[in-house]
Amino acid sequence: MMRKLPIYVLGLVCFLISEMAVGQQFPMTNHYLINPYSLSPATAGSRDKGAFFFNYRKDWLNFGTSSPETIRFNTHFHIGNNMYLGAEAFMDKVDIFQRFKGSLSYTYRLQMAEEQYLHFGLWGSVYQNTINVDEIYGNPNDPLFNNLDQLSKMTYNAGFGLVYYNRAFEVGLGMPTLLRTKDAYSYEVNDQLFDFEQEFQFHIANTFTLSPTLQLMPYAVIRRTSNQPTIIDVSASFIFGERFWISGLYRNSQVVAVGVGGELFNSMNLHYTYEVGVGGIHTKGGGSHEITLGFRFGHQKDDVKEMKQPRQKQKNRKYMLHDYQQMYEQKYRRD
Repeated sequence: MMRKLPIYVLGLVCFLISEMAVGQQFPMTNHYLINPYSLSPATAGSRDKGAFFFNYRKDWLNFGTSSPETIRFNTHFHIGNNMYLGAEAFMDKVDIFQRFKGSLSYTYRLQMAEEQYLHFGLWGSVYQNTINVDEIYGNPNDPLFNNLDQLSKMTYNAGFGLVYYNRAFEVGLGMPTLLRTKDAYSYEVNDQLFDFEQEFQFHIANTFTLSPTLQLMPYAVIRRTSNQPTIIDVSASFIFGERFWISGLYRNSQVVAVGVGGELFNSMNLHYTYEVGVGGIHTKGGGSHEITLGFRFGHQKDDVKEMKQPRQKQKNRKYMLHDYQQMYEQKYRRD
């Protein structure tokens, strides 16, 4: 059954891609391939006991200084008993509009069988949305602009996720935006409403070993936001010697991306992606650049060694005690 699963998944993805899908309410990123926490905090602890990642993305280069720009970082770390804490922050700026997000997450890693795990993730987020009114070109006598530099509003939200791992296979689902909220900028005569819609997310991936030094990892992500079209990513990464990789991605909003990266100095990871539109409005955007720098520590494979080590020491202590008892009995008989 597990061998046929990729075929079923491919059929599901092809069916979903048949729908037009271009909607989004948060900045997109392609770097979940190297940094899965950026896709869902429920993935914390899947590849390592802790990590720190910094990401920079510049969209639609043809728009100059008005083009979207996103800076983000996230981290997670092991706190014992299969539990992980994580945090994320990003600043997204599009001309006069900017949004800040900060979130904290908790993830529990449950072992179901040998090499099978289920991750439960829960997180809360705070958003600060700002419009820089002083950068608007308009009538200076407009009451909205009078003695006002910014319109700003803070709101809160939450999310959850589940991810199942079986050796090199993983599948996950969740709601990154659990609550539908209204973010309002309000100033007497002006009342502007910004909605956060509920968001549903599904992803599936598997790593195939093609040779002792080459692996293939296909990846599919489906995002569905209420009252908006579905967004689907289909990608594949070739991994060389478990240290270097190249990747390709197609998003059904008529975007393709190519990436390259590697693991440097054991724990440092570097990844770069160039994205370009192949249809619709994206063809006029001029492409996008994205770069990620990350550090991983405490690989999960070390858990096996840690579990075996205490048993080995205990076995050695019994063996030494047995030898001592035999020596004592032999000496006692001689005496």
